[in-house]
Amino acid sequence: MPVINFNLEDLKALVGTRMEDREVLERIPMIGADFHEFDQVTKETAIEFFPNRPDLYSVEGLARALRSFFDIEQGLRTYDMASSDIVLKVDPSVKAVRPYVVGAVLRGVALDDKGIRSLMELQEKLHLTVGRRRAKVAIGVHDLDKVRPPFVYKAVPPDSLSFVPLAEDEAMTLAEVLERHEKGRDYRHLLEGKPLYPVILDHNNDVLSFPPIINGRLTTVTTETKNLFIDVTGTDQNTIGGVLN
Repeated sequence: MPVINFNLEDLKALVGTRMEDREVLERIPMIGADFHEFDQVTKETAIEFFPNRPDLYSVEGLARALRSFFDIEQGLRTYDMASSDIVLKVDPSVKAVRPYVVGAVLRGVALDDKGIRSLMELQEKLHLTVGRRRAKVAIGVHDLDKVRPPFVYKAVPPDSLSFVPLAEDEAMTLAEVLERHEKGRDYRHLLEGKPLYPVILDHNNDVLSFPPIINGRLTTVTTETKNLFIDVTGTDQNTIGGVLN
């Protein structure tokens, strides 16, 4: 079962409660979790959640559930949504590689370092569980303002283009990413035997993502990011839609 790490004070602030630490920790298992670890000095907490509760795989999701459980906020929270004018084209070339993709745009976000870490942890927990270690689902989170729509999801020969992967300084071909980058070595088996590799490109042919391996450094999310583009690729249409939601 996935283990979620967070600071208890952060959780209580998000929930909006002044309950004693002990009382909060005693109640969390009641919504589908097992207590794992708690440091009384630093308030760092680890909770193991059941695989059928991906909505609890982040401190924000847990806080949302606890606000209802503690009778602080009733009912499901609603979010304003509308169709985007941003186009994500799907090229037929991906059909035999990784056939499905969905995307979303989030505008006006405010992310500090804790928020970015929480977002990345949620992403990896979803990869591990619902995504079956990225075989079924892979998620990319991007700074939308660093690229130019429309986007295209297509499959290309392994040596046909280069980009700088996330957390790297040197451009690599897709084939080189699989050999030289840590994530490439970890997940290259998912593309084994494929003559073409999937990529998401913008209008300028800049690489946003090489799913299910790694994002491009160009769209790295920082505390300055205001608008996000999220892509979810995979092998099952219903599953990637559920993960995006």
